[in-house]
Amino acid sequence: MRLAANSFALQLGTKVYTLRPTLRAAFQLHHRYGFPELYQAIAEGSFTAIMDLITATSNDVPIASLRTILDAREQLLEFVLILVGADTTDSKPQASAPMPFDEYFTRLFRIGAGHLGWSPDVVWNSTAAEILIARAGREELLRQIFGKRDEEATPRVCT
Repeated sequence: MRLAANSFALQLGTKVYTLRPTLRAAFQLHHRYGFPELYQAIAEGSFTAIMDLITATSNDVPIASLRTILDAREQLLEFVLILVGADTTDSKPQASAPMPFDEYFTRLFRIGAGHLGWSPDVVWNSTAAEILIARAGREELLRQIFGKRDEEATPRVCT
């Protein structure tokens, strides 16, 4: 997962809007639509779905014509993939088995608030990439401090 997936530049006419694929936005949009349905609605040109996606992920609500917004569908479809945690630049297949989105979001929240000790508000406003890369950094730090555990070593028994 790339850290560069933290924001997405949406070009609407001559203006550029920054969209952030936060955990909160992903969770809310998933519960409102479901991601396959959101993707389909945007592909079919649902103005409501497009504006829901933009307003959930940006601080700026665009003032643009319907035509300009509909012309941005390809960009928004790519952003939906980023929102669900897909790395759109990686051609390698996913190594882990797929999991339901509710379970995925719960796991990300546990990692952020539990493993990393972030406040819930910080976790909700983080992206999947930020959470997963921070966890990898924490694990690396713990390995440096405590060493890598040898799984085949015989455990010490105190007598």
